[in-house]
Amino acid sequence: MQLKIDLKGGVQLQKALKDLERDIEKKEEVALNKCAMFLVNAIKARTAKGVGVNVSGRTYTFEGYTDKYLNFLQSKRNKEGASSKVNLFYSGLMLANLQPKKVNKFTRRVHFPNQRQNLKAFYHDEVGVGKRQTKRTFMNVSKQEENKIQKIFQQEINKIRLR
Repeated sequence: MQLKIDLKGGVQLQKALKDLERDIEKKEEVALNKCAMFLVNAIKARTAKGVGVNVSGRTYTFEGYTDKYLNFLQSKRNKEGASSKVNLFYSGLMLANLQPKKVNKFTRRVHFPNQRQNLKAFYHDEVGVGKRQTKRTFMNVSKQEENKIQKIFQQEINKIRLR
């Protein structure tokens, strides 16, 4: 016994599969870009509140400025009672430089493209600043941010539809 099936519409099936593949790639691209942009905004917002994230993903309040540095800030800004809140904002250049970058098809990196701003961030985040070498780690991802990133990615992937 011999069975032969002539699949009518095989060309259309192949086209539908290629369209689906392209749709998946586009949705992955959009999802990764949205996730990276969310992370940039989350880091900026969290840092503005004076909150950092340690390596285990737990948030903490930044250690305060020294009296000497606080006096410097007040004189530099020519204000009495300048904010003593630690938010890594002096001129605004460092955090304004934080951007997402496409590394490859499946990877996005949040980084500082300007070398000087990158160096500032490195010292604040990893080495420590001032005589006490105070670290204020702000470039990690909190557990809540990680969960939100997963939701953003999933929402975009869920938009994939068979035609």
